[in-house]
Amino acid sequence: ATFISVAVDEVFKAKTQELDVKAKSDGRPTMSLARSANYIVLVTMDNAWSDHLQMMEDLKESVVLRKYQNLDPVAEYKNEAFEIFQSLGDKMRCNAIFSLWQSI
Repeated sequence: ATFISVAVDEVFKAKTQELDVKAKSDGRPTMSLARSANYIVLVTMDNAWSDHLQMMEDLKESVVLRKYQNLDPVAEYKNEAFEIFQSLGDKMRCNAIFSLWQSI
């Protein structure tokens, strides 16, 4: 995982420098890739959070039926909500990286 992180950082820095040099030669402002990356990450986080909230609402509705299976709905909700929350960070990272690669 560290190797991938270092490789992604190196590629991103190289691409940023390349675009900054081109922007300077064209008379445009620099750091456009960094601004775009920040925007993409924020939008990705917002979308993932909205999806997460919808998933939590769906879980709340579905967990009520667990009592008919002789399961504790509160315990089931806690366990599944924790799993959903843990996957939220991974989903944000994967979607942000995918979007960034698509924009480069």
